[in-house]
Amino acid sequence: MAEDAECSTSAVVTPPIIVEYCPITGLPPEYNECLPKESDEYKKWKASQEGPEGLEKLTLRDKDGNEVEKKLPGGKVKKKAKPQIIMETAKRQGKKMTTSIAGLENFGIKLSDASKVFGKKFACGASVTKTASLTEQIEMQGEFMDKLPDLILKTYGSSHNITKDDIFFIGEDKKKHNYFEDEDDEDED
Repeated sequence: MAEDAECSTSAVVTPPIIVEYCPITGLPPEYNECLPKESDEYKKWKASQEGPEGLEKLTLRDKDGNEVEKKLPGGKVKKKAKPQIIMETAKRQGKKMTTSIAGLENFGIKLSDASKVFGKKFACGASVTKTASLTEQIEMQGEFMDKLPDLILKTYGSSHNITKDDIFFIGEDKKKHNYFEDEDDEDED
């Protein structure tokens, strides 16, 4: 019995292991070699192994030393995606519809605040939901495609630089269309 008490008091507690992460890849250093060869993290890590001149090889610079965007085959420069607001209606059951608005966060709008504004204006339930692609969107109960774009422009247009060219809807043909494109065509006639 005296031996049991002696064993329990002499148990050694091992301290937790401290893992250091690579500042370039964000992984423990022993995993850097296992990264896929075509990934950007692997290329940066491999270039850093060569020294500072290796990292400079990864960025393209013109004659003046300014960074240049990488060009696609044929000399084309890849365009940066312009932020867009995309609206879509979906049928639930019976005559019930839901309206989804995605892309407001790209203009610096807080989705929770916008959902409150939409819910009060249209007297409906409005909530922020996650999509399958892990982005957030506002989902409202009801069909508001005719009033929603004007409210977005009136409420957020001048303060967040939203124009008529930034608002799109997904039609019945499942393609993206500019919401105000039809109005422009009518003005020209």
